[in-house]
Amino acid sequence: MSKHVIIYMPRVGEDSVQWTESDDSGRLTSGVKVSSLEEVAELVEGRRVTLILPADDVLLAEARVPGNSLARAQQAVPFALEEQVADDVDELHFALGAKGRDDVYPVAVISQQVMEAVTDQCQLVGLRPTVIVPETLALPQLEGSAPDIRAWTALLDGDQAVIRLDGNKGFATDSGMASIMLEGAREALDGDVSASLVIFRTENSGTLTVPEQIDVEVRPVEHRLALYASGLVTSPYINLLQGVYNPKKNFDKTWKPWRWTAGLAACLVLALFAGKWLDVRQLSSEEAILDAQIKQSFEEAMPGARMQRPQRQIQAALDRLSGSNTDGFTNRMAQIAASLATQPQTELKTIGYRSGRFDLDLNTDAVPTLDALKSELANRGSLGMTVQSANRENNSVRGRVRIE
Repeated sequence: MSKHVIIYMPRVGEDSVQWTESDDSGRLTSGVKVSSLEEVAELVEGRRVTLILPADDVLLAEARVPGNSLARAQQAVPFALEEQVADDVDELHFALGAKGRDDVYPVAVISQQVMEAVTDQCQLVGLRPTVIVPETLALPQLEGSAPDIRAWTALLDGDQAVIRLDGNKGFATDSGMASIMLEGAREALDGDVSASLVIFRTENSGTLTVPEQIDVEVRPVEHRLALYASGLVTSPYINLLQGVYNPKKNFDKTWKPWRWTAGLAACLVLALFAGKWLDVRQLSSEEAILDAQIKQSFEEAMPGARMQRPQRQIQAALDRLSGSNTDGFTNRMAQIAASLATQPQTELKTIGYRSGRFDLDLNTDAVPTLDALKSELANRGSLGMTVQSANRENNSVRGRVRIE
C-alpha cells in the first residue's frame, strides 16, 4: 500500500520544506526530514501527497448561502465575505468545505498571488499534490466531553500558536496574542456553552496563557507533522485545490482551445477509414466476381472435378497431358513446329490432338514436300508421320497427315 506523504511549507516561496510519511491511520512511518521541494518531488513521484501551508496565509471564515447548488454557492461566497476581507475579492481565492447546518459553508480564503506562487513552485519541480490544506485545519478536531462543551485544539511550537476552534475555524499567532484571541472566541460562545482546550506542545515551545474559564489539558508531541498526520485522517478539512486550481479544471482549461482541432482531426481520420472501408468493400466485390469466373473456367476445363486449389489442379492436369519427359505434349508440338518451319511452301490449316496423336490438314506445293516433312520429323525425334490423304487442288496439294 502506498504511504501518504505529508509536506509542510513553513514559508511560501522558500525552497526548504519539512516532510514525512504516514499510514492510513495517521501514524508516522518515517522520521521528519528537511529537504528542498525539488528533492522531495523526486523521492515521492507517483504517490499521494498532501501539502500543508502556513496558517498565516489563509483566512478561515463562514458564509451562509441558501439552497443546494454548490455552483451558486461558489459564485455567492466572495460577495458574502466581501466586508470581512481586506483585499479585493477578485484577487482572492475562495475554497469551500462541506455545507453545515443552516446553509452555512466553511470557507478558506487565500490570496491568488500566494496560491499561484505555491502551484507554480510545485509545477516547476514536478510535484503534484492531491490536497493543499492550511495548517489550522490539519490539526485534529477533538470531541467535547459534553454536548455544551466546545473542544478546541492548539499546537504550541516555539513562540507560535496554531489554534483550531470548533468546526472549520481557527487562527495562528504568537503565544502572547493567542491568549487575547482565545478570550474573544470564548466570549463569542452562547451563554450556556463553555470551551475546553487541548494544547499539544513540542519540546522547544514556550508557554501559552489561557483564560481561566477554559479547561486546559497539555499533551506532548514530538513534531507538528505527527499531529498533522493524525488530524488529516480524523478531522474534516478544506482542500484549497478548487476552481481554477483544481488539477482537472486545469486540464480542461488546457484542453478546451484544442477541442475543435481534435474534433476536425477525428473527422479526418473517420473519413479516411470510411474511404478505406469502401475500397475494401469494392475489392471484395471484384474478388467475388473473379472467384466466380475462375470457378466457371475450372468447371469447363475439368468437368466433374472438385475445385480446391485451381491453379495447382490445372497445372497437374496439364502435366498429365504433356508428361514430364522429352516425348511430352509440349516437346512434340515443338518438334512439329520446327519441322514445318523448314518447309516454307507448306501451310498448316488445322491441327487436332487425341490420345497422343496429332492430325494436321496441310496445303503444300507437291507430294514430295510431304515426304521431306516426314524425314525432318524423323530426324528431330521419335515422331513418325503417316500421310492419310493427298489431293491436288488447282496448283497445290491438300494433304492430311497423322503424327504420333
